[in-house]
Amino acid sequence: MHEKSLVTLEYPKILEKVAKEASFSASKELVMELKPTTDLEEARRRLAATTEAVRLIDLRPEVGVGGARDIRPHLARAARDGVLLPKELVDILNTVRSSLNVARALEKLDPEQFPLLHDLGSAIPQRPQIVRRIEMTVSEEGEVLDTASPALRRIRFDIRGANQRLQDRLRNLVSEYSNVLQEPIITIRNDRYVIPVKAENKGHVRGIVHDQSSSGATVFIEPMVVVELNNKVRELMIEERQEVDRILRALSAEIGKEVDALRVVVDLLAEFDLHMAKARYSRMTRSSEPKLNEEGRIDLHNARHPLLTGNVVPTNFHIGQDFFMVVITGPNTGGKTVALKTVGLLTLMAQAGLHIPVDEHSEIAVFEDVLADIGDEQSIEQSLSTFSSHMSRIIEILRRVDEIQKKHTIHIQGRLAETLKQNSRPAQVLVLFDELGAGTDPSEGSALARAILSYLLERHVTTVATTHYTELKAFAHEEPGVTNASVEFNLETLSPTYKLSIGVPGRSNALAIARRLGLDESIIERGREFLGSAGVHMENLLEGLQEERKAVSDERYHLSMERAEAEYQRKQLEEERHRLEEERVRILNEARAQARRELQEVQAKLAKVKVSLERGTLSRERLNQVRNTAQRLEEKVAPVPEPIRQKKDDGVRKIDGPLQVGDTVRVLSFGQLAELVSLSADRSTAEVQMGAMRFRVDVNNIERLSKRQAKEERVAPSIVLPSVEERPQVPMELDMRGWRVEDALEELDAYLNNAVMAGMPFVRIIHGKGTGALRTAVRQHLSHHPLVKSYTPGSPAEGGDGVTVVKMGA
Repeated sequence: MHEKSLVTLEYPKILEKVAKEASFSASKELVMELKPTTDLEEARRRLAATTEAVRLIDLRPEVGVGGARDIRPHLARAARDGVLLPKELVDILNTVRSSLNVARALEKLDPEQFPLLHDLGSAIPQRPQIVRRIEMTVSEEGEVLDTASPALRRIRFDIRGANQRLQDRLRNLVSEYSNVLQEPIITIRNDRYVIPVKAENKGHVRGIVHDQSSSGATVFIEPMVVVELNNKVRELMIEERQEVDRILRALSAEIGKEVDALRVVVDLLAEFDLHMAKARYSRMTRSSEPKLNEEGRIDLHNARHPLLTGNVVPTNFHIGQDFFMVVITGPNTGGKTVALKTVGLLTLMAQAGLHIPVDEHSEIAVFEDVLADIGDEQSIEQSLSTFSSHMSRIIEILRRVDEIQKKHTIHIQGRLAETLKQNSRPAQVLVLFDELGAGTDPSEGSALARAILSYLLERHVTTVATTHYTELKAFAHEEPGVTNASVEFNLETLSPTYKLSIGVPGRSNALAIARRLGLDESIIERGREFLGSAGVHMENLLEGLQEERKAVSDERYHLSMERAEAEYQRKQLEEERHRLEEERVRILNEARAQARRELQEVQAKLAKVKVSLERGTLSRERLNQVRNTAQRLEEKVAPVPEPIRQKKDDGVRKIDGPLQVGDTVRVLSFGQLAELVSLSADRSTAEVQMGAMRFRVDVNNIERLSKRQAKEERVAPSIVLPSVEERPQVPMELDMRGWRVEDALEELDAYLNNAVMAGMPFVRIIHGKGTGALRTAVRQHLSHHPLVKSYTPGSPAEGGDGVTVVKMGA
């Protein structure tokens, strides 16, 4: 990654904040060394580890590496047969204890939910014997314990006994020489027990003088009667020191044998704490895991710059689907640079495995490098102006782009394929330019900026640039693969809203702001004259676009409300229909049950009548009356006929043989008869004439009929459109800028078919201006299309001659 760009985008500041969440120096070191990876799978693994750590904090907040220390210097000395100090042994003890606790906690996690952390816990070497050995040797305060060895226990017992005898003898001497002592106390000088004797009385105490007070009034004498006792204590203390040294040396040697395992312990504890630090930072910044791709797509929902505090206005930003270059315009202090830095910094964070402050389902591309030229500082060391400093960085960025492109064979997928070179795709580089071309003459600066953007456009480099130049707004509007964006400005409050709008260029607002502030109208009008007709036209166009955008937004809101109301009414009617149907069925079932009972009674009577007739006791007239009654009851319980529905099969049999132009066919999706007008070259699609309308359909959607059968079945031509629920969802406009004419016309036919099926009264075809070849071909095709009633160029607000509005109808 480009180091200067990392600093420019303030990535090190993010690492400093994450490092504050780490628990010990080894993991802090890992955080500060964390660099964005260019490998997609590695970036996904890092993000997954952070996500698992966030879940672990929610599930087991007590799990951590508390007490762990960076013991690698101690291990290095132990590996060289050095002797470790008791305090250093305590550091090793706490670190190994921490590793045991972490390993056990992670191994208990569900491997389905925590695969990475579970594996990390399993990989941590466990050395409980080191814990037991150090616990027997040193205390938590770093003192060597009596339990360290039997010899040390014996020596210290002897020292306590010798000290006790020495203290008892000295206390007796203090009482004996009380009249010649400066104070009745026992003290120590040069590791020997002494008593403080007045200087003028030192001849009264026979012994060795070890020290004298600064005033000379007191001498510290070791009485001869305790010299042997003092010597014994000193000998035992030397023996104790030698035994302690032997114990520490032996224990250090044991640790030296485990150096490799203990280094792995430190490394894995640091890695675990790195993940936990990232997770704590994620919780602190209310961040989430983004989806990653390597196709250059960025789609950020409510993104926030992680270093901003207070009431931060979130940014929505996307690039890499229909365009891979964005030109952001708008007023100063409007948030253009913040938006630029947010895109770059969040990309670096995601590639480093950090969650980013965005809504869920946001997406980030993995780039091989992120290159940024942001800021207007001068290069004092090189005596360069602001412009020269900018150009030096831009030249460095373009060289880096060329280096990366030379290393890779690049491919692209998606809707941009028609506008880009065959078998190519955007270079895996993200370039960020702030105020491109600024700091010099505006005309030259805008020309240079356009040349730089064109250079990157030809190489399909994902680019985001901010600018004030009107020429670059036009460039972004005209060039395929490029789009405008703007930071909104509230003219009522004369303040930016910091909201980024993709697809609409920003206005300079200078004249409008001056008017709001009360500048004389004549001065403003003269300014408009100096601005020139092209500038005024552009400002008017931008104002119209913004007004149209607001109108569309309002209309979309009202339509959504109407759609919701219609859906509610539809559900109410559907529920009422179901209720009525259930009531109808209930009534019919009750009537049928009653009729069946009556029928059974009549049938029983009829059987008796037959017996009577056979016996000659019943007339024929009476028998006929009973039979008529039974017949009427049978009709009552007969099945209720099904409601008449449109038949899916009208009984017409298809005939074998290949399809031929002029055949009578049945379109299965409509259930209607039509005439086959033409077949595609590969015979996969067909064009059929159905009444006054012509459609393009799949050959699997038609059946060939004999002329006799078709004549018998043919009725007055009619078109039955699908129900509202079955109609296809078709956008109001088709954007074919940059398409080849042949592909564009084929797609246009399918689009018009779908538009008619969806019942749309009109559509917009966006073909751009360019050379005019695509526009001419589209309009010639529309002029004789059977589904087109009329067409007109778009209004200025709709895009003028770069758009054709088509009114549908046969």
